[in-house]
Amino acid sequence: MRLASRGVACPARLGGVLGGYTSNDKCGNRNTNSTTSKDYAKIKTRSTLRIAFFTDTYLPTPTGTAVVVETYRRHLAKLGHDVFVIAPQFAKYKDSSKNIIRVPSVQLPNRPETPLARPITGRVLRTIKKLDLDIIHTFSIYSVGNFGLEFAKKTRRPAIFTMDALYTEHIKYYRDIFKPFARSWYIRQSRRHANQSTCVLVPTPSARRLVTKLGVVSPVHIVPAGVDVSDFSSTTPQALRDHFNIPAGQKILLFVGRLDEQSNIRFLLRTFREVWYKDEHVHLLLIGRGPQEDIFQKIVEREPFGDNVTFGGFMPKGELNKVYGACDLFLFPCTNATQAIVILEAMASGLPTVAINRLAPSDIVHDNEDGFLTPLNENAFSDRIIYLLRNPKIRLHFGRVARARAKAFSTQNSVLRLLNIYQKTLKHNG
Repeated sequence: MRLASRGVACPARLGGVLGGYTSNDKCGNRNTNSTTSKDYAKIKTRSTLRIAFFTDTYLPTPTGTAVVVETYRRHLAKLGHDVFVIAPQFAKYKDSSKNIIRVPSVQLPNRPETPLARPITGRVLRTIKKLDLDIIHTFSIYSVGNFGLEFAKKTRRPAIFTMDALYTEHIKYYRDIFKPFARSWYIRQSRRHANQSTCVLVPTPSARRLVTKLGVVSPVHIVPAGVDVSDFSSTTPQALRDHFNIPAGQKILLFVGRLDEQSNIRFLLRTFREVWYKDEHVHLLLIGRGPQEDIFQKIVEREPFGDNVTFGGFMPKGELNKVYGACDLFLFPCTNATQAIVILEAMASGLPTVAINRLAPSDIVHDNEDGFLTPLNENAFSDRIIYLLRNPKIRLHFGRVARARAKAFSTQNSVLRLLNIYQKTLKHNG
């Protein structure tokens, strides 16, 4: 087993070169052409909006929500809008924009990558009041997100809620004694936050069906997480191997995500064992951190395939984007993801995916075309991995198809759809 340096961001830089939806869109959108730069520029002539994102997870930790928030912020700013982010403070991290407002937080020893926000101080509140906001957009049901909702109600501003986490699905990983209370709390809080918001945004059709079952009656719109294919230029495979000390000749299977029970890492390790038994020339690279990371490392240490697994830690987003394309397969064992932006990032890098056929992956991956969808079964999952490893021509073809389809999920399209919702909401509430 190999470990990267400890810390939130991998301190060493990788060597080498690191330094509109279509008719195929599985999110059910109508057939339109991708937005051009000319179309994008036209939007700048519209009135400037002042928008605030209230989120409990943000950079430097590259969670799915954090990536979406930062992507929206940058692209809306390019269109001439004033965008602010209110998020927990992160020790020793310097934001790139003066429009990032950090609230006091606590970093727990077992979860340093996700600081917990303290109650909003008077100084922060006064700063937010001076922003003269048009739109308040929340991304969680926790401290900062809940404050954003209450602030919107008090100031009579539209409140948009992006519900990209299926909180109730996480409960099955809790201890039995906590499950009844946790389920009741999550459902009640999620439904309350959604129904007190002006409208709700979800990334996929499966997510919309689920929030409807929770009793959400506010309007629900699908806004897929966007990716810029141009952001994913790969480093060389040799540079990646040198950085993580992966032997030549081993095919690299990549996982990117939080190392916890919700990500189904135990299933992934059991599956990798089956793959390794049939082909020892494979290597599992896990990028990310999480509260169960030490537990998973101890599991790997006891396995005969331990030398074929690397825990890479967190990587800065710009470097992570260059890792995908240097690998051979992307693995997504999670069963409760409603967004799965990492699959889109893998596709944008030309990397085929093997995923469990539940929720977001079923909306994104086209089975036997740009990857494989399998049931929650170790044999089925490992068989698809082995098949692609043994058939490089099919693997490369899947990768090319995946990269082409990733363009349908362009960030420009997602941001313009988001902006359209903002403007219609303001007109309706004006």
